[in-house]
Amino acid sequence: MMMEEMAMPFEKYWHEMSFQLPTPIQENVFKPLLEGKDVVGLSPTGTGKTLAYAIPLLQKTDANNELQLLVLVPSQELAHQVGHVLAEWGSLKDLSAQVIIGGANVGRQIDKLKEKPEIVVGTPGRLLELANQKKLKLHNIKTVILDEADYLMQEEHLSALRELIKKMPGSRQMGFFSATNSENLKDIQKWFNTEPLWFDTTKEGQFMDQTIHGFIEAPTRKRAEMLRRLGNLEEMQALVFVNATQELDYLAQKLQFEGINVRMLHSDYGKAQRKNAMDEFRKGNVTFLLTTDVSARGIDIQDLPYVIHYDLPLSKETYLHRSGRTGRMGKKGIVLSLVNDRNSRDIKRFAQHPEEVKEFFIYGGELVDQLPSRESRDAIRDAQKPAVAKAAKIQKKAALVASKEEEAKKEAVAKKTKKKKIRSKDQKNKGARRKSTEKKLSE
Repeated sequence: MMMEEMAMPFEKYWHEMSFQLPTPIQENVFKPLLEGKDVVGLSPTGTGKTLAYAIPLLQKTDANNELQLLVLVPSQELAHQVGHVLAEWGSLKDLSAQVIIGGANVGRQIDKLKEKPEIVVGTPGRLLELANQKKLKLHNIKTVILDEADYLMQEEHLSALRELIKKMPGSRQMGFFSATNSENLKDIQKWFNTEPLWFDTTKEGQFMDQTIHGFIEAPTRKRAEMLRRLGNLEEMQALVFVNATQELDYLAQKLQFEGINVRMLHSDYGKAQRKNAMDEFRKGNVTFLLTTDVSARGIDIQDLPYVIHYDLPLSKETYLHRSGRTGRMGKKGIVLSLVNDRNSRDIKRFAQHPEEVKEFFIYGGELVDQLPSRESRDAIRDAQKPAVAKAAKIQKKAALVASKEEEAKKEAVAKKTKKKKIRSKDQKNKGARRKSTEKKLSE
């Protein structure tokens, strides 16, 4: 149905991008959004939620220099990613999009608004600030989308969100998109006076999920060492989640000291620092990108092989949000949690399919989900003994030769630096002259 009702420029570009069939969330919400209905769209991370609302809404947006579509997001990274998608697809209809986030130069944002974009993507705080200054005109808004709605509707953000939406026409269309069905979403009718259509494709989306979930046992005090070992595995690149920013700083310093190339997404970082960290990670120049849940909201990294829970999340929803950064759009990915004896059972409580959670080990420089039998390990060790012994003997001999060469060098230097005493003529044989003088006096 989606492909049948997609306008020609969008359908043409869809095929140019080598997209295949729409995902369940894209198929389900297309027509309702196109018809102006309010919707809630639930779908696992990485199943194309942005395009699910972008294509139908862009299709009915006019290129008339009036702001008609507003997308609210919780983080700077997600704002840029969504803004890029909307600008890319919107250009097919000569629509312009602007990203407005906190931390950026507000003067430049105001100047850019004078170009009258039809689409704005931004974080609620900065958007409300500009709306209160009458710099952001919301009277022509036709549709407002809450991306990561479960987070935006948390108590600490809700008042600013509602104040911003109150500045829009009462007849505006609303869309709420999330990867999980949290308790917050049940209050949509209460806070926004609407009864949206619900489309929960979280189970349908599992047909695409090739993500492997597993854990590695490591005592709490040795987690950093385990992370270092993981960092030395071939082709390792991971988004590493830490619960506290203080731990983030400590872990980054320790890993860098051990020679592991890491970057951080820190809440204290400015826009330029965060962008640099993301760019370096996307280029493959960084092994670990350390982050907290807030800083990582909406991160989209193509073909990310690993997500590592250094600290376990506090809820199943957070676990799913974190884990969804790998294995996107049906691609393969591995989620690893570092656990101890007490919290190992939490992984199976968080995972969608507890029976499929595996235990992993580092063995022979590789990540494996099965250790060889004791007999196999003994056989491997015995087979390696002659080679190991020979290597040790060669190493010992080389060390001995190097030691002797060093001693010889030291002796040569000592001989060169040894100086002959320089004495004046009257200082020579001073002791003998003294004895002769004493003898004469005694006579």
